[in-house]
Amino acid sequence: MAKKKKNIVVLEDTELKPQVIGYTYKKKSNLGRVIFIFIVFILAVYYINDISVYINNLLGRKTAESIDNLANKNNPNENNSDNNSNNSEISFNVFSPELEITQNNLTLNNFSLNNQILTFDVSNKTSNDINFSKRKFYIELYSDSKTLVERIKLDINTINSNAKVNYTLNIKNNFYYIVLTEKTINDYPALNLEKDSSGYGTITCDNGIDNIVYSFENDKLITIKHTITNNNVSDPNYYIDYTLWQNKISSYNSIEGISASFNGTLNGYSAIINIDLHKANLTNITEKYYYALGEEARVVNFEMETYGFNCQ
Repeated sequence: MAKKKKNIVVLEDTELKPQVIGYTYKKKSNLGRVIFIFIVFILAVYYINDISVYINNLLGRKTAESIDNLANKNNPNENNSDNNSNNSEISFNVFSPELEITQNNLTLNNFSLNNQILTFDVSNKTSNDINFSKRKFYIELYSDSKTLVERIKLDINTINSNAKVNYTLNIKNNFYYIVLTEKTINDYPALNLEKDSSGYGTITCDNGIDNIVYSFENDKLITIKHTITNNNVSDPNYYIDYTLWQNKISSYNSIEGISASFNGTLNGYSAIINIDLHKANLTNITEKYYYALGEEARVVNFEMETYGFNCQ
């Protein structure tokens, strides 16, 4: 009879070893990538106009004017005349009758403010005549917290040596500081003028008596229509203004490119002046509201509002 075979279990005296039976993969989180793409998308949308201008400049293409204007508005380095972010560079002068401002070879003094009418003298104390007709000066008025409340264009032409000119400005707001500042057209804010399909647009400026319509072709001034309506017969200066405009209309009608009419009654007077700037020579016309052929829309809009007009 065969012997039964015994099963013998041999135990190794060794340390247990881990056994690998498979692998699992843990998917990495894409949250950071999604946030990054989202931020890039937002920046691309915000700066799309600047990107368009940059690419067109690289390719030598002309950028649409509406896109160019929007890009300028988004550019933090663009000068904004209504945002005086660096007040430390502005020479604030506390207003008083004794105030004297000396700047650009000019001296402003003899200040007076009565019933919202500001008067002062601009003197040339140098030994030479000064002609500032090509430069743009402004009187800026600030509150006691140094917030700009009003800006008025100060038209300074020629002031002879050791002579002075008196200025009278109508003030709408109360103020604490007064500043004399000079600007260039580059300081004026951009203007997105609404135009028709042919590139024509208008700006209408009104101050209650004067209504002026400026017409533009591709943002360049081409015609002016000025309507004066004065029914305030009780104004002390009414008859002076009546005669002044009556004489002006007679003179303007002799200038090529200008057609004008005057109508006076017992209840007031009205005058209408139409100017075709392609034909009219404005050399001998001293109206500060009449701009030359080709003037930019943003210049007309900005300066007329500093003259006290509401423009739209």
